[in-house]
Amino acid sequence: MKLDLCPRVKNLPPFAVVEQEFARPRVPDVRGEVLEAMHEIFPDAAALHGKVVGLTMPSRGIRDIQAVVRAAVGFLKPHCREVRVLTAMGTHGGGTADGEREMAGSRGVTEAAVGAPVYSNMETRHIATVDGVEVHVSEDALACDFVVLVNRIKDHTDIDWPSPLPAGCYGLESGFAKILALGLSKMRAIEMHKHIPGIGLGAAIETSARRTIGGTELKIAGGLGIIENAFDETAEIIGVPVETVDQFFAVEASALGRSRALMPSLPLMDLDLLYCAYLGKDKSGQGMHTKTIGRSPYGYVQGQAWKPSMPRIHTIIGGRLTEGSHGNAIGVGLCQFITRRFDEAVDWERTAVNCLSALTPNQAMRPIVCDSDRDALKLALAVCPSTANGVRAAVIFSTLEMTRLLVSPAALNAIPRTAKVRVVAEPEPLRFDAEGYLELDRYWSENASRP
Repeated sequence: MKLDLCPRVKNLPPFAVVEQEFARPRVPDVRGEVLEAMHEIFPDAAALHGKVVGLTMPSRGIRDIQAVVRAAVGFLKPHCREVRVLTAMGTHGGGTADGEREMAGSRGVTEAAVGAPVYSNMETRHIATVDGVEVHVSEDALACDFVVLVNRIKDHTDIDWPSPLPAGCYGLESGFAKILALGLSKMRAIEMHKHIPGIGLGAAIETSARRTIGGTELKIAGGLGIIENAFDETAEIIGVPVETVDQFFAVEASALGRSRALMPSLPLMDLDLLYCAYLGKDKSGQGMHTKTIGRSPYGYVQGQAWKPSMPRIHTIIGGRLTEGSHGNAIGVGLCQFITRRFDEAVDWERTAVNCLSALTPNQAMRPIVCDSDRDALKLALAVCPSTANGVRAAVIFSTLEMTRLLVSPAALNAIPRTAKVRVVAEPEPLRFDAEGYLELDRYWSENASRP
């Protein structure tokens, strides 16, 4: 883009380095916790004799997913006929079997690594329609005697529940119900998203999952859930057998509450400018967590929060697309500016597939492309608002990792005194490399945001 005539600020504000304090529960022995959780699901190993058991493999970037799946396979293999890893990624793998297998491999889940073959066929079967909600299930899953729903439990970027909850609903977001209704429905996940303008995505997911779990076509043995802390570490692992659908949903809802309490967040509610160094599917389902930045994936107004409890941010810059996104830049439409480095990493076709299936085509819209981080900051600061004390700006690594961030003096002064924030380095000019990109290692070395 030729932007030579566009306004730019001459000088960037200095930035202080601050660190936030978040609760940090951690699982010391992932393998041991998985074995205990699997025993909760299968207390009598004799029930596994001669059976084929499937373990779902999500698309998200879950730090310990390889260790979790490997341990679950290790628990099952001595007792059953065969263990299969079932990719359950909805449309996130570009809508192809190879794409899902590639994504699983990038997360460290291959047959060689976990000890079980990876099944990624895209064929599904329509098993029912309940209150207008079509229920589709992967043929790979239907070919198993038991399926264990392996997934991380946390807030979902696209789900907006009303308050109070509809009768019979549990307010589930990303977790067991979601990987069953969306992940295992492959490209037919769009059938869930069609209900966003009506009953809502969350209610559609619960309706579909309730029918599948309560039906006879597929035996869901239980769920193996992962809760992570604000440092992207495994905080808790749970094993939940299916006794009744309501019991299963209630346990997941309780786990979601514990997950929310551990989520990272910005230390202030109003920002004129946010620079996010990395967006990506391995960071959040919409590249950035929509509830962290206060922007609805279905459309937003700059400077207005999606919900009153969420931050109000006027202008957002995206610096880079993660390699783990495999070119899928869903959520890029949440930004006003991106860098050329980001733009060159985008697979627009894969992005379109995911955005269209999620009924968020606006999230594939291409922002203004700038030559570098420095150029993006100068352009953005020329058009975003400012206060009498200066621009309230922040720089984060990603919405998944916000222990350490950079803030302008005006933003630093706006942080509430009750916030658990300490200044690591006083404000000074940002450091850029020869190409004009932020020297991220200077601020976020390998262990800087994970003390």
